Amino acid sequence: MRKYIALVFATAAAAAVTATSAVAGQPANPGCFGQDRAAYANQFGSLGHDPGGVGYYASLRAGDNGAINQAYKDGCGGSPS
Repeated sequence: MRKYIALVFATAAAAAVTATSAVAGQPANPGCFGQDRAAYANQFGSLGHDPGGVGYYASLRAGDNGAINQAYKDGCGGSPS
């Protein structure tokens, strides 16, 4: 009887641990946002705040930058599914 009760508790504990372990979805294209951003900065970074430079476009995005970045990341497959 004791072995049966111990087995029931062990099974219940294992089921509880398994049930609470959630696995996050993986991005279809991990790192796409960072890689694209780095490539753009590499190409246009030297222009600074002149038209076409990283600083110029960053100033145009002020206030909406986070939403724009998230939309780009979602579009290129960098967000978890």
